[in-house]
Amino acid sequence: MSVGWPTPGRAQPAVRLFMRYRWLFLTLVTACGGTQRKPQAPFVPQLPPVTLPADAPAACAHGADRIIATPEAYERYIREGLVRYTEVATPNGGVVPIFAGNALSDAQILRARELLRFFVADHPDSRWGSDKTAVANAMAANNAALVMPNGEHREGNEPRVPAQPLYDAETPVAGSDWFMDNDFDHRDAALEEIFHLVHDTGIGTWAPGALPEYQAELLAEAEAAIEDGRWGIPAEPGVEQWLQELRREDSLAQEYIASVIDSWYGLWGPWDEADGGMWGVYIAKIRAEVEAFDPAGGALLSDFLPEMLGTIEPIDPDFTGRLSLLFDAAEPYTHKTRYFSDLRLLGTGAVTLVGNAADNRVVAGPGDLAFEGGQGTDTLVVCSEAATVVISEDGRSVTGPEGQTWQLDGVESIHFLDSKVVLTVD
Repeated sequence: MSVGWPTPGRAQPAVRLFMRYRWLFLTLVTACGGTQRKPQAPFVPQLPPVTLPADAPAACAHGADRIIATPEAYERYIREGLVRYTEVATPNGGVVPIFAGNALSDAQILRARELLRFFVADHPDSRWGSDKTAVANAMAANNAALVMPNGEHREGNEPRVPAQPLYDAETPVAGSDWFMDNDFDHRDAALEEIFHLVHDTGIGTWAPGALPEYQAELLAEAEAAIEDGRWGIPAEPGVEQWLQELRREDSLAQEYIASVIDSWYGLWGPWDEADGGMWGVYIAKIRAEVEAFDPAGGALLSDFLPEMLGTIEPIDPDFTGRLSLLFDAAEPYTHKTRYFSDLRLLGTGAVTLVGNAADNRVVAGPGDLAFEGGQGTDTLVVCSEAATVVISEDGRSVTGPEGQTWQLDGVESIHFLDSKVVLTVD
């Protein structure tokens, strides 16, 4: 939940909605008091800029090597156990930092950083997202920060730092058991929580943001959605009290559009306990239902974010087997992956990836890969020079620099640090 810093409330995984929210009403009161919401000093870059060859794939600038030990300058965060660090640079020379606990994997931290980068990336030809420079700069000016504590949220045990939290237990990555099994006790809250950070400090709610007109539209639609039963549905006791608390601390817009986002990108598609999404509080479970039952919410989301989840999704390093980006009702996890376009391999095990209609990119890793391209123009990204690999005559098999094999089917090109090879696709 986006309820102000440093102790935002959030829905905990539990069997019933009331149990998820019942403690929220206490924390909202303390979270909205007079606590300072911004650090004493602005965040400054802690990572050197990445220099790549002129035409190198940008994906090679955003790997796990950009995760470091938290710099001593942020002792306050280190004291809270947030000992790992990465950052997203903003056009004005600032950064939005991400601090994480030692239990968080590289893949989880990479995914959080990718989502933050995605939310502030331009969405061409949209009403509010065509140029997000001012949104990203406002986040830096407002000292936006994301923290990723170990474990799961426990009331009264939140990190005592001014930041938006996203816990280990609510950050599944593709290929993990939580992700593949659609474990809603470890449901994916990353889109919701990271967008809250962008919303509060970039678009602007309690902090002065770059898009007050957009915020006004979101708030008006949240109220309208409650009035006509699209959102704030009383699926369980406690929802009405929750809405009252959100009104008091001016978070209706944040929670409403987060519900739309999660259903739009497929997160609630596998949930079969009730109709709708977000534990039944929102009318739509999948994108088709958003378009049918909440077209105004879908339009507001599309005013800022694109159709596909344009992140480079890291694959759990322990994953082996087949991961598909094509929707298949028999594989409920594909409600989520159908909106993926780009993937990053981290592990040494053999993986088969099946592309969708988007222009898929796969960043190769140390393990064997079978990459079945889809209808789009698909690319294998290799973050080394072309001379380090051997490509078969038919272009369908590549031996990597560590002896791994990448089998390609329907893949149109390979992008190296120093060149790009176009392949013949039957």
